[in-house]
Amino acid sequence: MARRRWPSLAESAIRRRPGIVIGYFLFIYFQPTEVKDVKVCPLVEYDSNSLDGILHEIPLWVKNPDCDRIDWVSRFLEMMWPYLNKAICKTAQDIANPIIAENKEKYKIDSIEFETLTLGSLPPTFQGMKAYVTEEQELIMEPSLKWAANPNVTVVVKAYGLKATIQVVDLQVFASPRITLKPLVATIPCFAKILVSLMEKPHVDFGLKLLGADVMAIPILYSFVQETIKKQVASIASKRPVGILLVKVLRAQNLQKKDLLGKSDPYVKLTMSDDKLPSKKTTVKRGNLNPEWNEDFKFVVTDPETQELEIKVGKHDKMGMNKILLKELPPEETKVTTYNLLKTMDPNDIHNEKSRGQITLEMTYKPFKEDDIEKDVQGTDVVGKAPDGTPAGGGLLYVVVHEAQDLEGKHHTNPYARIIFKGNEKKTKVIKKNRDPRWEEEIEFVCEEPPANDKLHVEVLSKPPKKGLIHGKETLGYIDINLADVISNKRINETNHLIDSKTVGIVIGYFLFIYFQPTDVKNVKVRPLVEYDSDSLDDTLPEIPLWLKNPDYDRLDWLNRFLELMWPYLNKAICRIAQDVANPIIAKNKEKYKIDYIKFETFTLGSLPPTFQGVKVQVTNEQELVMEPSLKWAGNPNTTVVVKAYGLKATIQVVDMQVFVLPRITLKPLVSSFPCFANILVSLMEKPHVDFGLKLLGADVMAIPVLYKFVQETIMDQVASMFLWPKTLEVPIMDPSKASKKPVGILLVKVLRAQNLREKGPLGKRDPYVKLKMSGSKLPSKKTAVKHSNLNPEWNQEFKFVIRDPETQELDINFGKDEKLGMCKISLKKLTPGTEVITDNLIKTMEPNGIQNEKSAGEITLELTYKPFKEGNIQKEDPGGLLYVVVHEAKELEGKCNTNPYVKLTFKGVEKKTKVVKENRNPRWKEEFEFECEETPANDKLHVEVLGTKKALIRNKESLGHIDISLADVIINKRIIEMYDLINSKRGQIQIEFQWKSS
Repeated sequence: MARRRWPSLAESAIRRRPGIVIGYFLFIYFQPTEVKDVKVCPLVEYDSNSLDGILHEIPLWVKNPDCDRIDWVSRFLEMMWPYLNKAICKTAQDIANPIIAENKEKYKIDSIEFETLTLGSLPPTFQGMKAYVTEEQELIMEPSLKWAANPNVTVVVKAYGLKATIQVVDLQVFASPRITLKPLVATIPCFAKILVSLMEKPHVDFGLKLLGADVMAIPILYSFVQETIKKQVASIASKRPVGILLVKVLRAQNLQKKDLLGKSDPYVKLTMSDDKLPSKKTTVKRGNLNPEWNEDFKFVVTDPETQELEIKVGKHDKMGMNKILLKELPPEETKVTTYNLLKTMDPNDIHNEKSRGQITLEMTYKPFKEDDIEKDVQGTDVVGKAPDGTPAGGGLLYVVVHEAQDLEGKHHTNPYARIIFKGNEKKTKVIKKNRDPRWEEEIEFVCEEPPANDKLHVEVLSKPPKKGLIHGKETLGYIDINLADVISNKRINETNHLIDSKTVGIVIGYFLFIYFQPTDVKNVKVRPLVEYDSDSLDDTLPEIPLWLKNPDYDRLDWLNRFLELMWPYLNKAICRIAQDVANPIIAKNKEKYKIDYIKFETFTLGSLPPTFQGVKVQVTNEQELVMEPSLKWAGNPNTTVVVKAYGLKATIQVVDMQVFVLPRITLKPLVSSFPCFANILVSLMEKPHVDFGLKLLGADVMAIPVLYKFVQETIMDQVASMFLWPKTLEVPIMDPSKASKKPVGILLVKVLRAQNLREKGPLGKRDPYVKLKMSGSKLPSKKTAVKHSNLNPEWNQEFKFVIRDPETQELDINFGKDEKLGMCKISLKKLTPGTEVITDNLIKTMEPNGIQNEKSAGEITLELTYKPFKEGNIQKEDPGGLLYVVVHEAKELEGKCNTNPYVKLTFKGVEKKTKVVKENRNPRWKEEFEFECEETPANDKLHVEVLGTKKALIRNKESLGHIDISLADVIINKRIIEMYDLINSKRGQIQIEFQWKSS
């Protein structure tokens, strides 16, 4: 029987190719000609399915009235992204490297290295921002973040003789974080902590290439990775309870006497750090210095690595205190420990040397088990045996009261929620005069057993006002919630309808409002602005917000709400700083003007904060961010200064202040280290308007017209002379040279000789060479010539290295192939400007305790010359320096055959190239290059050529334009950044930055 031959894959492709080609051309040339106009209709005409289909295209600030637009933040982020990208990647590498080093041996991995690490050119965008008002000392904001990124993260792993390359591409992240600034304090920046949590599990999607194939295309693996990431990120960002700490206060011994009769009435107060719940107290033991309690308490644990149990004994903590770190407690073990009582928790306090007694506690930390409750709950109504290891067979019921809607009281609506579980009652805070209150409060109930048969009683009540003597508190509605579903599903988040709610009153009121409208109503006359005359228009313009009058301005309503909340703390901080600044000036001028004293009797900026009318973001070609907010402040300050001179005393009071100002705030230069800018520059775009009352001896002297005008003009002129553009107030944040690690000098290294190198074997032959590497530099190592069969070689070879941070950088010296002959390091911070000859011992390893280093490996002699760059003008006798070139971007490039551009720089025969940006007519490189110069290149030129490349046999490279740039201006001005027109290009341009550092 003849065996049937099946066609190969290649043969099948050849046979089918004509059909594919024909189908492709039919698809192109026979496009449908009947085109219908797009139907535009209001949202109310859409059905539910169509509405669901377009909802994701509508910005969050349109869909949700609580959200504000923050387009200006997205624009700022776009401009700052190249620097943030580098800073984030550098921080990520600094965090990852110790973790990799720690785990390499554990998993028998030879090496793990980042081949490439960049977050790409696309920054995250903010879809909107919610700002919440609470009665706590905190500011809460919830931005909506979307990031469709093009990162290139490539990790090379070597293990068991194999090499694998893993690449992360096409990252998408959608997240809704909650950022809380708390507690607010009266010291700049006016908050002590930043708390970040996630309001829902984030959406994270990415491609993962292994051996060239995207393994995330496997559906099962993709789903598993998605769920794992969401759970891990959610668990990190939101500190949910992870266990329970059982504390039994047993006894105290040898407590101190607190009165003359030798009696004390001790009790113990226990507090869990980072817990919002109040402290727990034992009973009071009267007249006892060695009391016994044997009382039990339970605490919820959210972070056993950082939380502490605080112990305080006696009224106002006078008898002693101590702290217990939870990370020192072994899980599932009962531990009885006696602790010494201290005066304070300051380890250097000498009062702690005196004995204040001891306290004995019995503690058991029981972490939660995820699967125990599910195994022991049979169905939804039957509870079996309690799971092993849980405290008394139970766990923790965690309740979050989010918000209520459409509440209505008969006489008042000041709602709060009361939660009752097994007789244990807890309440939320009261929110005054609010029908839609938002609490966002967390309540915890410790359960002896799974509460599958229990219910949670939730009641919303209204508290009467303090002056409400007639009407007491009233119920706005209640509900009983069955907890069986909570036990089964672990977590439930639902909106429940209240029973006996008075919402029906809203409906009745609404119909009464509709059917009993007044009949005699005149229509409001609405006219377009073009119909107004000049006088009417002038009267109307001040009422129109700046963001509405000027399309370049964005709204800042959310920032105004934040400023209103933070103002009491900012007020105190600003007043304190102003007093600290004023006091030395007053002390300096008192004797000059023969004044006895000047002091602030009262100093407050009042209760009314400034408001932002809008903000304009300027885009420039410099490394800077520029914004121009419009600020108005109609304040009610009370600043009273008492002056005493020549036996007389005068009181001067500043009241009723008005300030209208248009500042320009510039963050520059942008650098690749947090906070990504080095200086804040502030200037005024126009003379400010300042108006205030000045009371002297009880009368407002500013009511005198001549004096009022004189003071107005003087203030405007004085402020304008100091800060009116282009004059600026500069506030330094960091040293930009250290932040961006710009070159600060050159190190000339002359390798002279080596002595007494080790013999290799019986024949005693060596072929030594020296390899030099500067730490923190991306440039390859530099090598001397090889000296064959020589244990005392001489080289006399010179090398140059660019220095960026002499405080931390080191010169690494390695001898021979694979560094077998020896090595050493020279710290640059030990060098002084000038030339010195040093001889250093060679060692086998850089381990400080290496036994192999006890045996001499020889010596090396170097001549080192450190030349720091000069900041002043270049003199004719200057020997040279460093030419620093940054290729930023090009625009409107056009090639005949391809546009995959890169830049080639040529200076005195030295050629350097940027990377290739594929298929882009407006490429952005942001690449840095350095050229070491023996002499000042005032008469030289830099040749810049933009080329396009293509993987083809014919026309694989073409010139897209070139230019020769004279360096004379760079030498004179130190730094230049310009956009140059390319020669032999229709419209092509290239932006290049130059900086000259003389040695």
